[in-house]
Amino acid sequence: MRLFRRRSSGASFSPAESATLRPSFSGPVEAPFYLVSMAGYPNFGDELIARRWIEHLAIHRPDEEVWLDCRFPGTASALFGGLHPRLRVTDAVFRAVEDSLRGSRRPVEDIVAHLGTPLYDAPLLALREARSLHLLGGGFVNAVWPENAHLVRAMRAAAEISGAPLLATGQGLAPFGEEQLTGFDHVGVRDAASAEKLSISSGVDDAYLVEQAPERVDDQEPELVLCVQSDALDEGSFERLVAHVREIVGSLGIPRERTRYVEALPGGDYAGFERLKDLVAEDGFVPFTSFWRGQLAPAAHQVWITTRFHHHLVASLHGARGMALSARSGYYDVKHGSLVELGSGWRVSDGTGEVPTLADLEHPGSFEDAITRKRREAELLYGTA
Repeated sequence: MRLFRRRSSGASFSPAESATLRPSFSGPVEAPFYLVSMAGYPNFGDELIARRWIEHLAIHRPDEEVWLDCRFPGTASALFGGLHPRLRVTDAVFRAVEDSLRGSRRPVEDIVAHLGTPLYDAPLLALREARSLHLLGGGFVNAVWPENAHLVRAMRAAAEISGAPLLATGQGLAPFGEEQLTGFDHVGVRDAASAEKLSISSGVDDAYLVEQAPERVDDQEPELVLCVQSDALDEGSFERLVAHVREIVGSLGIPRERTRYVEALPGGDYAGFERLKDLVAEDGFVPFTSFWRGQLAPAAHQVWITTRFHHHLVASLHGARGMALSARSGYYDVKHGSLVELGSGWRVSDGTGEVPTLADLEHPGSFEDAITRKRREAELLYGTA
């Protein structure tokens, strides 16, 4: 079933167009909703975005089948199991891309269109029969990771066969590569640079897809939370950022016993902990799995110093103050800047410049508008319960 008209270039619909293009979900359940995501690695931001969409569909489309296509379906099954009653997890798109790049070397469009191997023809058939094809948000379709353009090409090939609408939300395309989501029926981006590139209005990150803004609780002594990544960095920036964090921690005056280190990318964030663990409470390292399961809950009494974008987003959403450290120019500065523009109140630093005191850090403003905008986008794409 075609839910949208195919558009010749990536663009968001105007409100008038949106009113005429809302899909109808009356009648029997047909083909599944199909989500393509970088989840499963795991990395907190990618997992959080996938969870937001799965939870939204569980509330508003609980009777319809949902497929999540991601890098490591076994890990994703453990992370998202039970969130949606009809969730299925696969890696068909990712296997087709891997075969195209390092296996058969056939164009990924040819693999999707003409099949050719019993290893994954069956899941590719499911991809080609999807009701809609939705590229979930994140900052992975850009010049930093040019191979990911093959994911988009595979989705286009499947849509050409099925006529399913191509959807993309919460995209961060800077620094810009060749892939601009041409031909997608709906494109949402999360930062001004990406919006300007595509000549559309800027949206917000998919992690703002929540039912309501979380309660802000600030009834404890300030607690400090740290995270400095060692991956996807400008050359030499790791040492500079670690040194800058040391200076900031000394200036804030929050004691070691109230300091935690929260991992977003297992392994990739541990190097920062190794360098800073003398500043962290003895039991203060919170690995990804523990954070995912709620061992440390973001809260308004906290102060965060982190390179990770979704740490910034989630902590500020809960009212926490903080500093965002830009680990890669043209990429992380754009990402963190988009949250500051929404009202996070956080300072953004590349590891140089002044060292703030606790009094210098501002509490975030309200994110009600961001939540409302994301929920409206989700309702446009999937309707309401």
